Amino acid sequence: MLITGAILSIIAVHWGPQNFTSALRGLPWWSFTAAGALGSAGVVAQALRWRIIARHHAIEVDPGAAVARCWQAAFLNSVLPGGLSGDALRAADDSTDATVSTRRRALASGFASMAAERLVGTSVVFSAGGVVLLPRAPLIGAGCVVAAIVAAVFARRWLRCLAAAEVLQVVVLSVFGWICFAGLFMVSVAVLAPDTPLAAMAGSAAVALAGMSLPVGVGGWGVREAAAAWSFSLSGLSPAEGVRVSVGYGVLALASTAPGAVILALRFIPRLRRARRFAAEPERQNRHPRQGHH
Repeated sequence: MLITGAILSIIAVHWGPQNFTSALRGLPWWSFTAAGALGSAGVVAQALRWRIIARHHAIEVDPGAAVARCWQAAFLNSVLPGGLSGDALRAADDSTDATVSTRRRALASGFASMAAERLVGTSVVFSAGGVVLLPRAPLIGAGCVVAAIVAAVFARRWLRCLAAAEVLQVVVLSVFGWICFAGLFMVSVAVLAPDTPLAAMAGSAAVALAGMSLPVGVGGWGVREAAAAWSFSLSGLSPAEGVRVSVGYGVLALASTAPGAVILALRFIPRLRRARRFAAEPERQNRHPRQGHH
């Protein structure tokens, strides 16, 4: 939270706070509709690739339950520090909408399948960032490529049990998910900086998504805005416009996770009620002790 606050403060001082307010005012209603559609497609792609991996780790999740869990995770990742809390809950949740063939090592299997799915997605994100940055900023582009390779190497440990065709499906779904969120960034560019060339749109989307994939800050805020400003400057465009576009993307992306907040409430409220009943049980027993013989 301190990192996010510090970066946003520096950006506001350097390029002005009006980039934040103008982004909020400049988003039309249809952009939120587009955000909902693209965000939904991205969540479904994530849920499908997670199911493929989880199945080989002795975990069966129905498609609907997988989508619900991924949407819930997307919302929590957007509002909690680090961007991983929602996925940790997705891996550890022991609800009845998922089954395991054996209780032994069930938690480890849950985290293995989640980690593999996230790492494949991370590898795709940094690969795209590396492709864009290598010709313009070779050192940072090479860093993105190295990060993509490292993520793929770690993911391989938990993907070895999949057939080659299934690994390909996971990669294709990861690429499709990246396209959805890059498309959402380009929607923000088209609305808030309509004169931006198409090549710069795609390039800034790749760099911004790579920046927000770093597990620092809250919901990608701060790092994403700095990356977008830098990417715009590399293309000879105004960094302030990059900030404004990135803020718009952040608002649209957060709005696209709103169903996850509803799902979280629907899944949490029954558990809270059961917990209260469980906590009240000893008190009732103390008030009405059973009669027995000594």
